[in-house]
Amino acid sequence: MSPDLERLLQALYEKRTCPPEEKAHRHATFERLLQDSLARLPGTSRDELLDALHDRYEEFRRARRKPPTIPPRA
Repeated sequence: MSPDLERLLQALYEKRTCPPEEKAHRHATFERLLQDSLARLPGTSRDELLDALHDRYEEFRRARRKPPTIPPRA
């Protein structure tokens, strides 16, 4: 995964999971990174980029989950 994509996914995760008092800051950070990405991808719309991020974001979230602390039954 490219560092730029990873930063964008991290910013999206933080935007969605941060406490309410941090929402404005996290939203601004995500939007800045999104605009930077769009500038590097001429001809790509905002909606196209967000759609492309969706599956990657789900993978990113799954990878961040902590494994259960209780082992499964045998």
